[in-house]
Amino acid sequence: MLFHYVKKRKRQAINIAINILMLPLLLYIFHYVLKDEPNFEPIYAVIEKVIFIIMIFLSGMFIWFLKSKEQFEIYVTNNEFYSYHPVFKEWCFSVNPKDILEIEHQLSVGAGSMTHINVHLSDGQKRQICQNYSFSRQDLYSALQRVNQNIKLPDDANVFKHKLSRAEDEYISSRFPITTKIIKSVFKMRPNKTDSSDDSNRRG
Repeated sequence: MLFHYVKKRKRQAINIAINILMLPLLLYIFHYVLKDEPNFEPIYAVIEKVIFIIMIFLSGMFIWFLKSKEQFEIYVTNNEFYSYHPVFKEWCFSVNPKDILEIEHQLSVGAGSMTHINVHLSDGQKRQICQNYSFSRQDLYSALQRVNQNIKLPDDANVFKHKLSRAEDEYISSRFPITTKIIKSVFKMRPNKTDSSDDSNRRG
């Protein structure tokens, strides 16, 4: 395999267990730091109940993850780019790396900003790569490019850029016409590096 990452539920269970053990410590720190504050007792009673509920919820998740055999897996071979998520089916796919045209980092700006990693295929279909696990996207993209050198990749594996749609561009242009004209004029006036070097060679 050129790239392989697996995240088992048992490893997630260990992380949850650590969080469960941390909660009593946080409650102790809260008590130690704020015990002399006015109205501490009623506030502490509420905090204590909230932490108790959280501990029960996390304990249930701990037992579920410990018993679960499901796992997240993503890998790349010479003939397959495979992804499986035990819960979300939109992150489950199997495609040939040679059929990938582009991997796009998309940032949606609105009421709540969201990021997506879209895999565009030669047949017009689109798949999404899961971002919930800490595998190296740089290593993943390098593996895919080893199979298919023609894949268009993001400039930076960890950066997401917002691309203005035509409607957004028209809205901004109408909302801030003077600022838009100035910005566009500056970009038009920027010299091309190749042209500049050619000019310098001619002068020399």
